[in-house]
Amino acid sequence: MKRLRLLPIALVPAVVLGLAACSTSGSGGASASPSASASAAAITSCPKPGKASDSVKVSGAVGTTTAPKVEFAKDLSASKPQATVAVEGKGASLQDGDYAQVSYAVYQASDAKKLGAIGFDQGNPQVLSVGGSGFGALLACSTVGDRVVAVGQSSALGFNTGGEIVVVADVVAQTPTKATGKAQEQDPSLPTVQDKADGEPEITIPSGMKAPSKTQVEVLKQGTGQAIANGDTALVQYKGVLLDGGKEFDSSWSKGAPTTFTVSEGSLIKGFVTGLVGQKVGSQVLIVTTAEDAYGANPPESSGIPKNAALVFVVDVLAVG
Repeated sequence: MKRLRLLPIALVPAVVLGLAACSTSGSGGASASPSASASAAAITSCPKPGKASDSVKVSGAVGTTTAPKVEFAKDLSASKPQATVAVEGKGASLQDGDYAQVSYAVYQASDAKKLGAIGFDQGNPQVLSVGGSGFGALLACSTVGDRVVAVGQSSALGFNTGGEIVVVADVVAQTPTKATGKAQEQDPSLPTVQDKADGEPEITIPSGMKAPSKTQVEVLKQGTGQAIANGDTALVQYKGVLLDGGKEFDSSWSKGAPTTFTVSEGSLIKGFVTGLVGQKVGSQVLIVTTAEDAYGANPPESSGIPKNAALVFVVDVLAVG
């Protein structure tokens, strides 16, 4: 049986969540993928504008999938990281603990070679956490709609490319931490869900409810965003409990942050995939799996899941990559 598991963190500059494919555009050279752990030299506060960051010329519409045109002199250098807001946004100011969808391109400062891009010309914007160090610290002084140009050592900006780099980033949107779709009428024969103030679901199992003969799926809140296709990467909040007794065995809410999954049977149990494929961003989905569509006779060690147990999940779909 496939195990429900987290994906390894990859391609995320100094933050914890990534929705983009693990590939980069541009020719050869070092990857634009950042280091999995922030360098000790990583910035922890907003870099100021400087001669280097001000000199980078960027043209093109902000927040679109088309990559901007970026021009700067070779051998660009900054002794300390610099950041210039090339275009000021009109959206919400980002705060520590928020999540934002960001498209960005990374260039080698020495020769202006493009090392990679996410959200520009390929894939979707990446969901990044705001605050902390590296790129997250830069986002903490940004506004939705900003186009930011940063210049500095890659480690200071949270990337692992080595050397000095230029990053052009569009802050496309703020990502909610809970489902925002329209509430739907719930089937009383299935587990019922009541959200706490922060969006965490409280799940109530109907008295005497028996395991289903087929995995059951119910949309609790109907979102209007992009639909999940098989093989997509999705950012979600989720809680899993046993159908028999309602005991929680796993939860992103308990871990304190949303989670990234690849929605395919190569990564997740069948019932989870059945419940999420076709669901739209903004939706909250109830999934009641059969034992066969969960872990069957081989539950993960120390998971608290008995053999041949039917499971209940409530999943908030926050973003799709």
